[in-house]
Amino acid sequence: MNRQVVIEKIREGHRGAVLENEKVQEWMLDDPGAPLQDGMILSGKVSNVIGNMEAAFIDIGAAKHGYLHKKEHPAHQQWKISQEGREPNISSLLQPGDKVLVQVKKEAAGTKGATLTMLLNFPGNYVVFMPYGGYAAISKKLDDEKRSELRTAAKTWLRGDEGLIVRTNAGEQPAEVLEKEFYALKEDFEALAEQGPGAPGTIHLDQSSVVSRTERDFLTDGETEILTNDASLVARWKRQHPETASRIHWRSEVSLFITMGLDRELEKALRPFAWMKNGASLMIEQTEAMTIIDVNSAKYTGKGAGELSGTAKEVNLAAALEIARQLRLRNIGGIIIIDFIDMKTDEEREEVLSALKRAVKLDRTITNVIGFTGLGYVEMTRKQSRRTLEYMLTDTCDTCGGAGRIVRNSALGEDLHRTLLALDSVEAALIDVSPRFYRWLLREGKERVLEGVKTEVVLRENPAAGHFQLARTGTMETLRTKGDLIQENN
Repeated sequence: MNRQVVIEKIREGHRGAVLENEKVQEWMLDDPGAPLQDGMILSGKVSNVIGNMEAAFIDIGAAKHGYLHKKEHPAHQQWKISQEGREPNISSLLQPGDKVLVQVKKEAAGTKGATLTMLLNFPGNYVVFMPYGGYAAISKKLDDEKRSELRTAAKTWLRGDEGLIVRTNAGEQPAEVLEKEFYALKEDFEALAEQGPGAPGTIHLDQSSVVSRTERDFLTDGETEILTNDASLVARWKRQHPETASRIHWRSEVSLFITMGLDRELEKALRPFAWMKNGASLMIEQTEAMTIIDVNSAKYTGKGAGELSGTAKEVNLAAALEIARQLRLRNIGGIIIIDFIDMKTDEEREEVLSALKRAVKLDRTITNVIGFTGLGYVEMTRKQSRRTLEYMLTDTCDTCGGAGRIVRNSALGEDLHRTLLALDSVEAALIDVSPRFYRWLLREGKERVLEGVKTEVVLRENPAAGHFQLARTGTMETLRTKGDLIQENN
């Protein structure tokens, strides 16, 4: 498989896209709107213990308290491994006022606070150290001989209840390299444990950024090509990992997303409607309880078109592949219900189900395809860790009262800013903008949009513009009367 990761430097960090066989499969976005993100280790204070829920609510310095089930406590993990004595209840594990170190398992979303664990893990490039894991897991993608070798070595490193996971990319490394990283991660944990919890919300470890995730998941895998416009990042990676130098490439464009057409792909991923190449389509509806995906034959023109039974199976097989991709693109998690087109035989249904199971194996996020329900729907689950793409980039629509979503003005402002920077050789530009975005620009967004922009910008309010579009470029003399000139100080 040909994999490429594109990382674009933006004002608030980075954003990235994972392309497999030249097709976007996953977005990576720094999310300043969600300060407590998946994998963060932070201090908390027990606010309330609920016995009948076997859970505690933890003050982590956020608007909503985090949720911690008793199974996420190290003492319960020890009981689970040993099975000695009675299973501990939450009241014997935690009391209000206790200070704890917790890790975010699932980010806060909607009305729910973050889901937390005290079973900390420390991810590295090749191994993940789990102080309370109690087991050693070796990637199943490695051959049996290598797995046996690494398992034997790992057992000599572990003490007591410690555990670790060995990643697939460790297969090309000698055991000494993995051992060195293991002990470095262990030292990080021991230093944190000695320091102890601080004030609620104090962040001790954050590996949620685009750069950290790229370093952990792709940089050292030996096959992924990395393309970025961040020169300092290229220099650092080549210095720290010289063996990756041939796979890291620098580009000078201000916006790689615009140059490579990724901005249009990102916009498509925010729409509830997704077309497939064969003319069929998916309708994806995200709710707080679950996500529902409806498969439609629509304008299907492929094999079996015109024959109901043939159309159903062929559309569903193609839809299974696209559904797996859309779940990754949109970072959809939780319960997912799929309404495939009705099929006549159990053999056809099993074929579609098998295709879906094969497709989700490419997903690095834990996904479980359960099967068909009695009503003929497919049910599946996908681990939800970070906020969905929709929640990261859209706001509740004032007009419809929350029934729909609209792209945030701040996100549109960043896109317009990058567009204007790319026009640095143009004297003036006429930009058509939607009424909502137009008001935001004049009221509060113009300074951010015009920062570092050399081009004179004339805005024209246009309800048919979508969000915004470049209408014309030219001289200031020819464009001045077409709309409103905006400047940082006007």
